[in-house]
Amino acid sequence: MAPATIEKLRLYSEPGAYSTGPNGIASNRDLDPVPFESDERKWTWPSLLGFWVAEAFSISMYQVASSSVSKGLSPGLAILAVIVGHLLVCIPAMANGYVGCIYGVNFPVLMRSTFGVYGAYFAVFVRGVVACIWFGTQSFQGGQCIASMIEAIWPSFKKFPNHIPASAHVTSAQMLTFFLFIIVQLPLLYLHVSKLRYLFMAKTIVMPIFGLTLFIWALVAAKGFGPTFSKGTNILDGTPVAVVFFQCVTTTIGPKATLALNMPDFTRYAKYPKQVFWTQAVGLCVLVTLCGILGITVTSATQEVYGVLTWNPLQVSALWNNRAAQFFSSLCWMFAVIGTNISANSVSFSNDLSLWFPSWVNARRGAYICCIISVAATPWNIQYSAASFSAFLGGYAMFLGPIAGIMMADFCILRNRHLNLSSLYRHPDIYSFFHGLNIRAFAAFILGVAPNLPGLAKATGQKSVPKGAMYVYSLSWLVGTIVAFLFYIAFGKIWPMEDNFDNDERVLAGIDGNSIGTPSYSEENKVDGEKGIHDV
Repeated sequence: MAPATIEKLRLYSEPGAYSTGPNGIASNRDLDPVPFESDERKWTWPSLLGFWVAEAFSISMYQVASSSVSKGLSPGLAILAVIVGHLLVCIPAMANGYVGCIYGVNFPVLMRSTFGVYGAYFAVFVRGVVACIWFGTQSFQGGQCIASMIEAIWPSFKKFPNHIPASAHVTSAQMLTFFLFIIVQLPLLYLHVSKLRYLFMAKTIVMPIFGLTLFIWALVAAKGFGPTFSKGTNILDGTPVAVVFFQCVTTTIGPKATLALNMPDFTRYAKYPKQVFWTQAVGLCVLVTLCGILGITVTSATQEVYGVLTWNPLQVSALWNNRAAQFFSSLCWMFAVIGTNISANSVSFSNDLSLWFPSWVNARRGAYICCIISVAATPWNIQYSAASFSAFLGGYAMFLGPIAGIMMADFCILRNRHLNLSSLYRHPDIYSFFHGLNIRAFAAFILGVAPNLPGLAKATGQKSVPKGAMYVYSLSWLVGTIVAFLFYIAFGKIWPMEDNFDNDERVLAGIDGNSIGTPSYSEENKVDGEKGIHDV
């Protein structure tokens, strides 16, 4: 590729942005702060609640709850596990969402204040890997939706010839529909984050109606709440009920552990900080929990009516023996997967990759890169069974929990809810710490992960691991969060961090300062008389 052509792909910051000042760090539009007076600050409480409704009604959330019943918990205990999990993960979601709104920065930039300007690359790498794996997992779920729709129209698709070994845990038909779903998503990945609220609003209308219909069917088919919720706890493998319960709590937290970190990616476009705070609580603890209850109810009703214990809603629709109902049910679930995948996964990965390559990757390019490499996650192995799905959720939650604990300890306790915004975009500066690394954060992260390592070894097949390790691992996210939170505070008290608060809050509020915080734009860089294509 010719140098001039390569140069056209480079992203540039507009003069006056933080990154163009003295000691400025390379940035682009998607990394620069969004001022309160910006036209992109259009998210109000309906959009914020719509975000959580869009998150709530998804196959993953349905499976999180229904897998608890599949493991042998009673419906009542399964619902309690969902409620406890959402209450716990709501705390960092509220705190981090508030920071994003106040300072207008996304998760990768915010990590500079915690892990250091270079240490932030590690934190966003951890989250980026998880987001990419989730993108592949959700895309595979979307492919299953397409397969269910095709089978409803042409039942012969069930006999589609398979040329893949059974050990691969995927069939030729599943691979075909997986890639079909990825193609369906491609046009929507072009949308900027600030415009995704329209997608959330559409999903807010469609999915609650569908969810209520499914809930009513479950109760009518099972002849009321009694038969549906009368089943007791029956753990077939002999694992203590308390351990299975806490495993289900961690499984509930798993899909939201990423969102607890990346809420600033969305709340930076919110207009009112107070709305950000309460909508996180209502959206996560109420709306998302309701979808979990839906999954538990339908799973229990399906077992009662058909004698089949399944955690997959698409298998439920296939049991109805009604091709029209199967088609429209699968269509609704596919729409739900698209909304969740774009909002929660592609945006997260794009922002993370943008921090690594600010001169070359913006949100749009990062979304397409995520789409391509997510295939390497082999999501069919994760979706193979309820056990493998739960193991995946618990495995990555142990790494995200310590980051959440460190973020809360840093901003809420040690810094007393204040940051120096301009210093987030300069190096050397106060967030450079020791050669760009905050050793306190890395030490707390390691100590937060360490208690869960024996349990992770057991979950991945190691034999000689004490049972107590699995008990600790059943609460991997919570253990990691608390341990890292406490150690980071201790390290911060023993070795205080330098800080220098300025008038950044006034700047963001638009009270003074016209150039600082101005968003940068990736446009019109003339190369040999030709227009660049930086917004691609």
